Amino acid sequence: MAILAGIVSIAVVAYAIQANIGVRGQAAAGVVVFFGLVAGFSSNLRAVNWRTIGWGLGLQLILALLVLKGRVSIGGQFYSIKAGIERIGEVFKAFVGFSDRGAEFVFGNLSRPDHLAKVYGSDFLFPFAFKALPSILFLSAFFTLLYHFGVVQWFVRMMACVMGYLMQTSGAETLSVSANVFMGQTEAPLIIKPYVPRMTNSELFTLMVSGFAHISGGMMIVYINYGADPTAVLTTCVMACPCSLYLSKLFLPELQVPETGGAMRLQSEKSPYVNSLDAVVAGTSDGLRLVLNIAAMLIVFIAFVALADAVLGAIKPSLIWCGLSTQTLGFWPDQLTLSQVFGWLFSPAAFLMGIESADVSQVGSLLGSKLAINEHFAYLQFKTLEHANSAFMSDRSKVLTAFALTGFANFASVGIQLGGIGAMAPSRQGDLARLGGRALFVGFVATLLNAAIAGVFM
Repeated sequence: MAILAGIVSIAVVAYAIQANIGVRGQAAAGVVVFFGLVAGFSSNLRAVNWRTIGWGLGLQLILALLVLKGRVSIGGQFYSIKAGIERIGEVFKAFVGFSDRGAEFVFGNLSRPDHLAKVYGSDFLFPFAFKALPSILFLSAFFTLLYHFGVVQWFVRMMACVMGYLMQTSGAETLSVSANVFMGQTEAPLIIKPYVPRMTNSELFTLMVSGFAHISGGMMIVYINYGADPTAVLTTCVMACPCSLYLSKLFLPELQVPETGGAMRLQSEKSPYVNSLDAVVAGTSDGLRLVLNIAAMLIVFIAFVALADAVLGAIKPSLIWCGLSTQTLGFWPDQLTLSQVFGWLFSPAAFLMGIESADVSQVGSLLGSKLAINEHFAYLQFKTLEHANSAFMSDRSKVLTAFALTGFANFASVGIQLGGIGAMAPSRQGDLARLGGRALFVGFVATLLNAAIAGVFM
């Protein structure tokens, strides 16, 4: 209670003196508040391994500094690491563009938004199914091919060795968290599948939090293709590794002895695919299931948002019909929407990320959409707003929004993880269900903390 009272006081003071501390001061207050929020709800602060917290936070800060401020000397000239990351982002965009060739062959002009815009003019709507979804098929097949050749596993091992040594986390959980940079929330745990049934509750919790705090490599490129800042998306996915680890151990400290404690043991398994062609076919099939799931989820969730907007919009007319005067309801918006409600609820979080005052409500609305629906829907809202008015938000706010939106932390993902990880360890289904809501909370806060740290340095 003392911690929670303290962070509320810090947030209130930061709001009161925002003109003096500026947006970087807001973000600095946010770092303390978001960290304190997890600490305040910790199950056992006395059992926390503070070396894990210290090294985790240190790695997170170093990664942010390197990307946002770091420079390297090549041939006597200095080049910023951020510029290098941005170039990588441009390469990713070009790489995703390869999928457009296949989409154009199958769908013709339906996959060419520039052509359709000329035909429909002001009535043009982005052809999401024909332009955005085909890239997921290609990326799923490509990452499966990399997995077949052991490229993904090699990167995962290198990252896991560094973090496991410094942070004293178990081999299994560190490997899975590292894999989340490249793989999705249910695919990454497959690397340590033999150990999942015997994991401690703290390890299971870390697995879930990491899944919520990251996105898969394929979706990372898709969101960059939507217009999200490449530096922000790439940086936050790497920062989420130490962040999700230390926040998990802060919220639910390890009280048992993990089977892979202090070791990086991983069973060396042959690729499940016969050859590269088999890997591409399997990856395409997996991508197709993902594409259909995304399309179906978007149709249903957007329909529910429209339903909610209709219900909220009908409240004021209904109250007036019941006899209340328009003067009494003067504070109530004429057309109340879910987006406005989200903006009110999550504006404090946006403020503490270091968002400029004019953009706080819009960013708060996007954060709420991400949590209640999914990050895909939030990025589409972002894209729609930018398409309507490129100056709808400052450049700083756009970058920090990308930091905060890049993660699978939404209510639907709880069910996805219960199904995916639960299938690997049916005996732990009850534990997973008990941990699901708390893991979502910590995973969501991890993305906000990443954005706040970036907000301090920007």
